[in-house]
Order: sequence, then C-alpha cells, then structure tokens
Amino acid sequence: MMKCLARMGVLIALGVAAASPALAETIVVGAYPANPPWEYKTDSGAFEGFEVDLAKEVAKRIGVDVEFQDLGFQALFAATSSGRIDFAISSISVNNERLQNQSFTQSYYDSDGTVFGVPTSPIHSLDDLKGKIVGVLSGSTGEAWAKANGEKLGITEVKGYNAQQDLLMEVQNGRVDFGASEISGLQYAIKQMPGLKILLRIPTGEHFAMMARKGHPLLTKVNDAISAMKTDGTMAAIHKKWFGVDPEAGTSTVVPGPIPQAQ
Repeated sequence: MMKCLARMGVLIALGVAAASPALAETIVVGAYPANPPWEYKTDSGAFEGFEVDLAKEVAKRIGVDVEFQDLGFQALFAATSSGRIDFAISSISVNNERLQNQSFTQSYYDSDGTVFGVPTSPIHSLDDLKGKIVGVLSGSTGEAWAKANGEKLGITEVKGYNAQQDLLMEVQNGRVDFGASEISGLQYAIKQMPGLKILLRIPTGEHFAMMARKGHPLLTKVNDAISAMKTDGTMAAIHKKWFGVDPEAGTSTVVPGPIPQAQ
C-alpha cells in the first residue's frame, strides 16, 4: 500500500511539473507577428524579428527550448496573466500602470523620437529647426510631437503624409527640410532605403521589454541572460542585424539593468 501511494505521489508530481510552463523544458512566448522588425511571420509561418532573435538567445542561455504563439497585441496581457504563455514580446512598453499587474524584464530598446534628413543637412540641434518645414506620417507620434513643439521651435509648416514611403521620398528629395518619426520604425526603413540619416534623437522615456505574469519563476534568469547579452555584445549584434546600425552608447540596448518595480 505504501509503495502504491509513493508511486501515485511521483506520478502526481510529474503531472504537475508537465503542466507548469515555468517548470517545463520549453517556454512559450506570445507575439503579435504583424510588427516588423520586432516580430513577423515568413511565408512558411516561421517567426522572425529582433525580439524573436532575442527570445531564442535567452532560451538558449537559460537551457530551455522556445515555442512562439501567435496572438493579438491586447491578448498578450491576458495570456501572460493566466499562464497561457510564459513571456510576451511585441515592442511592449514598460510603464508603472502595467507594472501593477505584470512583470517585465529590464528594457532592451529606447523608443525615442527622432529628427531625420539627408546626410548633408545643416540641422545639428533643435535650434536649427527654426524656419524649417517638417514632414510627418499622419496620425503618428512624429506628427503629435511636431504639432506640440512646432510653435516653440519656430517650425514653419508641418506636412502630413499617408505612407511612410512617401514621407521618406519627400525628405530625400528635399521637398521638406526634415522628417520627424519614432526611431525604431525609422531605423528599419532607412536600412531598406539608404540616403537618409538620424539627425537628432529626442528622448521619450518609452522602453521595450519582455513581459511575464507577476512572480514568474524564470524572470530573474531571463533578466540575467539579457544582461549577459548586453555585456558580451550579442544584443548590439542583434540590433545591427535588424536596424543596420550599432546601438547608441548609453541606451538600454547596451546598458544592463535591474528588473523594473512598480512604484
């Protein structure tokens, strides 16, 4: 009888371990795969992107396999909370409101704003924007920034475009003096369309990180792996692969950090 009970205890314990994502040999990472260069699906259905490479490298370093799950952006939050997935990626910003209900790793990308133009542009500071015409993508954060700061900076006109390609062409051809945009999308676009450069970086305080449910037992290991990737240059190499340039010194792509805490 005692042997039977012991066997049952072992089987129950194994069953619990198999059912728990944290104890399994595979971590499940949810992603919204319509978000290049962060994550997208190839024609064959495989996941690719900056954060996909990051998650694969993290999994390798902590000694587990990784499985990606296709989810809508809003669904990622419920999926981590319920334990359906272990971690979520999709250029998810860390903020205090989200930290009340979710855990995050340290950030690995500073989603700043940017002023961009041709390499020969005379713009070297915000003071140089006076009297200039700015091009923006209509409805974007770049447009919001330009309209909020245009009068203060002396910007003559804000011209909106419905497609990013049109905006890039107008800046490249000199029909507007410079463009304003969010840096990650711009860096990716410039890689596809050379002939433009970032002139100024405008800090916004927005940072991207991996998200997990509160108290996830692998959070510390994953965070340590991200720190190691920054220290040994792996994170910088992933950045250069997807954006075509090295990350800037002092940004969260290269500076290791702690697990953020709710305030």
